[in-house]
Amino acid sequence: MENILDKLGIELNEQTRLTNDSKFTFNCHSGLSCFNTCCSNLDIVLTPYDILRMKNRLGLTSVEFISEYTEPVIQKESKLPFLKLKLGDEGKCRFVAAEGCTVYGDRPAACRYYPLGFGIYKNEEAGDDFYFLIREDHCKGFEEEREWTVGEWRKNQGVDEYDDKNRVWMEVILNKKLYSPELEPDEKSLKMFFMASYDLDAFRDFVFESRFLDVFDIEEERLEMIKNDEAELMLFAHQWLLFALFKKPTMNLKQV
Repeated sequence: MENILDKLGIELNEQTRLTNDSKFTFNCHSGLSCFNTCCSNLDIVLTPYDILRMKNRLGLTSVEFISEYTEPVIQKESKLPFLKLKLGDEGKCRFVAAEGCTVYGDRPAACRYYPLGFGIYKNEEAGDDFYFLIREDHCKGFEEEREWTVGEWRKNQGVDEYDDKNRVWMEVILNKKLYSPELEPDEKSLKMFFMASYDLDAFRDFVFESRFLDVFDIEEERLEMIKNDEAELMLFAHQWLLFALFKKPTMNLKQV
């Protein structure tokens, strides 16, 4: 988090650290001279739910979307493989047109948050999660008169749904064990993480076409949910990651 703040030139203090009740003035619309400018030179790491929504919006499989619209990035501390949005010519988002975002209803969480940044303390004793404003020189939105609280903005932009769907995955990627100098995930664990995070089609096959259901005791009702609801399948994949990587009691083994 500190590196991101440094990159943006933001010093976190009592004035810049925002809570859910903090107020700010901002509005974005096509009448602004900067409209669509923020859709260039992006560095957006995609969450599992981002990919689920966008691949379905485009009618693509997980592999097709990953291959066409993303590029890999390795997190330095944990060595985990993440995916970020692949940009088009001149660093412009490939989903933006003159009239705005062509996938607006299914845009990524990072786009929904903007102009807010979101921070999570790795040290659980440091306090609650926090927010900060991203003030870019080109942005005229801050000159508008519309006032929001952080909570109102999150609700208006549909952020809460995205954060809720990614909640268990965030628990995975923030687990302290991943950042221990003594622990470096092996190739099998890295492939496991990538599949359960991003490739839902492969994970579905893993559950229903391998010996998975011979090993794990899954209630029939839950089984039907993950068969018919991709969001439930995604959540199940993240719960399995907690079990597989950290031995969290999120799955039940069948009695032999």
